Amino acid sequence: MSFQNVSFLLVFIEGLLSFLSPCVLPLLPVYMGYLSGQIDNENPHAQRKILILTLCFIIGIFSALLLLNTGLNIFSQFFKEHMTFIIRAGGILIILLGIHQLGIIKFNTLEKTFRIQVKKKNIPTYLFAFGLGFTFSFSWTPCIGPALSGILLLANSSQSFLISNLLMFVYALALTIPFLILGIFTNKALHWFSKYKRFVQYSVKIGAVILIFIGIMMFTGKANNISNYVSPIPQNESAKEDPKNPPLTFALYDQNEQLISFEDYRGKIIFLNFWATWCPPCVAELGHIQELYTQYKDSQDVVILTAILPGDRGVSKQDILAFIDENEYTMPVLFDDGTLFSYFGINSYPTTIMINKDGTPYGYAKGQLTKEMMEKLISQTLAIN
Repeated sequence: MSFQNVSFLLVFIEGLLSFLSPCVLPLLPVYMGYLSGQIDNENPHAQRKILILTLCFIIGIFSALLLLNTGLNIFSQFFKEHMTFIIRAGGILIILLGIHQLGIIKFNTLEKTFRIQVKKKNIPTYLFAFGLGFTFSFSWTPCIGPALSGILLLANSSQSFLISNLLMFVYALALTIPFLILGIFTNKALHWFSKYKRFVQYSVKIGAVILIFIGIMMFTGKANNISNYVSPIPQNESAKEDPKNPPLTFALYDQNEQLISFEDYRGKIIFLNFWATWCPPCVAELGHIQELYTQYKDSQDVVILTAILPGDRGVSKQDILAFIDENEYTMPVLFDDGTLFSYFGINSYPTTIMINKDGTPYGYAKGQLTKEMMEKLISQTLAIN
């Protein structure tokens, strides 16, 4: 089972646990009282009308959650160039939300309850039910707030509008299924929740564990079927001069004095990593790159290359060659004179560039990557070629 399937399953479970949280359950009699007409001195509605009103209530919840997710999705588009950092920071934030929900460390801000009070007045019954569901979604209680925040972070790490909203749809579906059951069996369901409420006191803790698990997966790159680590190539001076972004024609010598030409790899995607011997994150990921090189050495679709700048911080070509020999690296290491680094605007290490089969740059990722993240970059580039 891929992590994408696991993610959807975990999101569904998180939605159910959000409903069963001690913060939501006490509100059920109030909400169902409005929907059944037993509040504001109304005559109780027939069961069929209660069901229709419950559906309107559920549609309100769906509308609010999808609207909230869409807004965050649009906002996140402005930070595409830093998605690797944002995804990992999001993973840490989700872990912290889970720790808070477990009660190990409490953040006072998340303990505050925010509810929107709705007065019926002369609002049409069905519209009122919709509004009740809509406002319910913004009831940021200490229980549902961390869970919903975590799901929003996971959803928006995908950089895919479809997958992002599918995740929120699954969460909303799980959250609202119990409401639908309430709409069908109102009195019996409320009695059951009241009778067995002691069994749901652990739901928040279970949900916290799930949040921590999702956060760890995002931070380590295990969530590679959900999170999108590729950022678009920023516009550098070369790209501004030629907006058509022509195929790369660089030709550089590697550590074995073999001339490596990018033109020779047309028809294959290129994984190109920029690194330095004095950069600890670079050194930490070189072992994974060597593994990828061994894996794709005879591939007809993928090429693994690395590039380095001799003389950077006083590290000579001889020092670099000694480092390569000492660690027994066999993947091609291109020795650049500054031209390749300048073309891509490399200003931090490590940086990984993905190049399309037609020789044009596709995207990049800054910072240390796990092997799972690297494989995600490769699979995503292959998917569009």
